[in-house]
Amino acid sequence: MSDTASATDAERALSTAAAGIRAVAARLDATAVVDGRLHADGAPLTPPTLERLADAAVTDAGGVDAAPRIETRDDTLRPGDPLVVALDPLVGDVAGPCSRTFVVDGGGGWERRAAVAVEMAHDAVSRVAEPGLPARRIVDEAVAELGAYGLGTAETPVARAVGDPVDFSADTPLEVGQVFALAPAAVDPDPETDRGQVRIGTCYVITESGCRALGDLPASLSPGAY
Repeated sequence: MSDTASATDAERALSTAAAGIRAVAARLDATAVVDGRLHADGAPLTPPTLERLADAAVTDAGGVDAAPRIETRDDTLRPGDPLVVALDPLVGDVAGPCSRTFVVDGGGGWERRAAVAVEMAHDAVSRVAEPGLPARRIVDEAVAELGAYGLGTAETPVARAVGDPVDFSADTPLEVGQVFALAPAAVDPDPETDRGQVRIGTCYVITESGCRALGDLPASLSPGAY
């Protein structure tokens, strides 16, 4: 499959994931804070409610099997806490893994530093990814960038192949046309401190001259930016 065809297929799947993430963002942007919890329609908002909302939006956009996941520290939605939305919908047989992190009424503290670190991890990877680069360098670059900000890395995969299998723990050289999902997740390095995580995941395609990101979804922590 050509570079153009592969990337186009992934972009179609990513567009359905974006619909799910935007639906969650819109609901979060309309929430109220009551007794330290996020409320919608007069009741506490829950992860399953948001997951159903995301799944319906993906389906309406033409995707299937999105398996949306809303990840928080303890399954409770609170102001100031990071909330990760992760989806992996299919269009045909091509996946569009995508994730974003939202913070409602955040104070701009730890989570903002983590978001900057994750964005810089994406930037570092986009600068080095090119044909011939050992696949493990993708993970190494992202993890090193988080470490430079004094942050740890969550146990979720930093990078994974979309389509052709690629082992991102090996030195297998990247090839033109390969699509991969990059989803670095920053956590507090102190194992005794649970602040949740900040994760931003999107897809890239290897081109003749480097790589390019697929899709145009914002990366902001603010639901109102979507």
